[in-house]
Formats: sequence, C-alpha cells, structure tokens
Amino acid sequence: MIGRFEIVDSNAARPAAERILFCDGSGGRLFREGADLELSHWRPNRTPREYRADTSTGICFRFLDAPQGGPWTVAINNHLDVDGILSVYVLVHSRHALTERETIISAAEMGDFWGWGERKAQRLFQGLTRLMDELRPRGVVPREIYERAFGRIPELIDRTDSETRAIEASLEPLTRGVSLVEQGAIVRTQHGPRFAHYVIPLSVAGEDDARASYVPGFNEAISEKAVLWPQARARWDDERVCVVSTERAGGWFHAVWFPGYLWADTENRWLVPGMRYHDGMESYDLNHPPLADALARLQSEEKGEGQWAIGNGASPFHHALQSQFPVVCRFADEAGGAALSQLPPRQVAEALDGVFI
Repeated sequence: MIGRFEIVDSNAARPAAERILFCDGSGGRLFREGADLELSHWRPNRTPREYRADTSTGICFRFLDAPQGGPWTVAINNHLDVDGILSVYVLVHSRHALTERETIISAAEMGDFWGWGERKAQRLFQGLTRLMDELRPRGVVPREIYERAFGRIPELIDRTDSETRAIEASLEPLTRGVSLVEQGAIVRTQHGPRFAHYVIPLSVAGEDDARASYVPGFNEAISEKAVLWPQARARWDDERVCVVSTERAGGWFHAVWFPGYLWADTENRWLVPGMRYHDGMESYDLNHPPLADALARLQSEEKGEGQWAIGNGASPFHHALQSQFPVVCRFADEAGGAALSQLPPRQVAEALDGVFI
C-alpha cells in the first residue's frame, strides 16, 4: 500500500514528505496534526480510536481494513524490534501480510508482550530476532535490517528460509516448557480468573541459579537461558498474573509476573487495578493495596534472608524491579535479584489467592 518507508529517530529532522504514517512509535515533534497519522500502541498515543489494537502491527492491519484519506507519502518507524518491523511490513507489503494476518500479529505479540504464538509465528518471531541480534552488533543500520527482514518474512512463515532448521531447533526450550506443563512435570494451578501458579521442581529447574531465576528481556530470542519462558505460560495465562515458584536445593525462588502487554496502550485487555504506566517500558506506578497486604503477610512469615519486594515508587527495589518487567514482585536480595525463600509454594499461593480478581 505504501511505496516508501524510513527509519527516523525522533530527534532527527522531518523527512521530505507531505503525509506520514508513524508506525509503532510517536511522531513527537515531527508529527503534523491534520496531515499525519499515528498507528502505534506507544504512550502518549494519538492513534485514531477506530484503528486501536493491542500491537502496532494489529493497528496497521486495521488501517488496511479501512484506510483513512490518502495518498500517504511514507511509513516511518523510529526503532528496531519485531513489532516495529512487522507493522511497517504490513503497510509496505500489504498483499502478502493480509494472507498471514494471524501469524504476523502473533509474532509481534511474542516480541512485545512475551505472548504466545503457534509454530509459524514462533519461526517468524525467532527468525527476525536472531537476524537483529546478528546484524546490530556488526553496525548494520536499521533500514538495512528492515529490508533484509522484509525479504525473509514470507520464507520464515512457509519454512523455505535457509535457516529454518536452525531456527526450529532454537525454539526447543519453548516447546519443552509447554510439554513439561502439559505433562504435569511443571505444575500449573489456576486460582480464580486472574491468577495462576506454576511450580517448577528441582528435577526440572536444574542446579543453575541464574537459569532458574532468569527474566528474559524485551524482544529477546528464545534460548536455553530460562527454564520456562513467559511465552509458554502465555499459552494459558495471557491475561493473568502468574506466580512462578522454582525449587532450589535449600528453598525456593518465587517471582510474580504480570501480563507482558501492560506497558503498552492496548485495547480490551485486562488491566491490573492500580497500575499506571508512564511513557516507555520501565516506569510505572503500582498502587494495589491487596497485593501490598499479601506481600506484607509473606514477609512476616518468611524465614529466608531477603525481602518480599515490589516495583512501586515507594519501594527501595523500585528501579531494580521495574527494569525486570514483566516480573513485578519477588523474594529478592539487596540488588533486587532472586533470593532463597523458605516459604513453600502452597503458602505463597494462599497469600496471593484472591488478590487479583
């Protein structure tokens, strides 16, 4: 639909363009009211109500369903991630994108929200993420990465990409995590509509504390770094708070994971009461008294060396935990990392049961 795209930093000069579609990012001072259009889930958000969706990729699909005005000169993004690449792809390579709409949106959710996607979406997410991880350290400019990604998107989806075998092998930790839950080796218990508890025994978690407590970063490729990837949990608990209790030789690591989409301006998704995100991904306010009371109860019962910490503004763990989103609470050491709790999973689940409704 759009014959031209640019990757333009928000501090750069406005491109020579009459009408711009700003995809997956605010146009900021470059935005011209009445001439441009924002198609983004980032805050602050000027996307027209009729186009709002969860991901920017989904928003761009909705724009294709009912284009506004025209002709549009250029599609612009200001950063590099899977949702950014796919949102621009939807506008520039619309014919193919429309034939794979569900897969493309799911891949964007895997990157931006730590969400679940079926196998085609997994290959697309993993292939694009590996491509970025390969090219960025070599100094390849974002526009070239976008162009290379555009060329590979159809092949990643239909399994004709030259790296398909390696990409599918690299997804094994995600597949394994889902299987372990399905088989009951990792025990999943749902407590009400908005809270699920995962218990990972030592026999599954292994001896590596770093792996047992790993929190994947935004848009991070699936790897062996984590025991149970949040994308696996999202298969069942996309809109639930999840407590993950991981057994260690002398106790447990406990972490409270919030839904990964909360940082974005999404549509029709459950929101944790009292949580308000600012611009960006690592700045939020969290005022949820039932959660605070539950953590205080756990702290009073705890015998381990550490503290039940929460990433709100009043906490000394504010910055450490906000940088670990979607983990929002955990039993933590002085640096905000995982500490060894002496409370069994059942006791933690009982304290948190009924907090999220």
